[in-house]
Amino acid sequence: MKVLVFDMKGRLAHFRKFYTNSSSLSYLLPPRTTLMGIVAAIMGYERDSYYELLSSENLNLSVRIMFKPRKIMQTLNYMKIENPKDVYKVKDHTQVPFEVIAAQNGSVLYRVYLNHKDEEVYKIIKDKIATSRCEYPIYFGGAPFSASFEFVGEFEAENIDGTHEIVTPVNKDFIEKLDFNFENFTLARERMPRDFYSDRLIKEAATYIFEEEGKALKVKLNCDALRLQNGENIVFM
Repeated sequence: MKVLVFDMKGRLAHFRKFYTNSSSLSYLLPPRTTLMGIVAAIMGYERDSYYELLSSENLNLSVRIMFKPRKIMQTLNYMKIENPKDVYKVKDHTQVPFEVIAAQNGSVLYRVYLNHKDEEVYKIIKDKIATSRCEYPIYFGGAPFSASFEFVGEFEAENIDGTHEIVTPVNKDFIEKLDFNFENFTLARERMPRDFYSDRLIKEAATYIFEEEGKALKVKLNCDALRLQNGENIVFM
């Protein structure tokens, strides 16, 4: 199997947790559905037109944190809209906590791993990313958080099983044993969406375990992982 690898960089990010209501909390990394949208933007697909083509059954995706993150909580003034007339004549505002992801030093940086089961679609995606061409701009979760991407390479990958150091988030259902003999690690556990229905409702969600600074986790898996030629061990989300 060949795996396409590229880096995404920006100043700030916000990946809203799908289960939040009164406050806009953010994941530390983009969920699989956000990565789908980024790939769709690069390809030029219209909104809501790509959910089947880029579903987990067709497109393999994963991501790695490549920076030391910090969270910033801001309070935003939103217009209080109770009926259509309020859009044109704002009477009141409501304040909403809004969490932003920033880097302790430098930029917000993620590494994306990609493979598509359709070779023709994969070739088109590879051509776009390798030549740094995209049809629509990409963002880290919202229009204020613009991002750029850079091609890292295309690597052969081999299946591995057993206990290995994995650099990407791991679905908790795939973990048989997690090695806790490490220092300066901060484990995170997040429930994130994986796929959408055609009407943009969440089709599937899963719980992932990862280290907050992207350090490798030593885990025994009940599924196959992939070892890339560049030495990274990954599991698709």
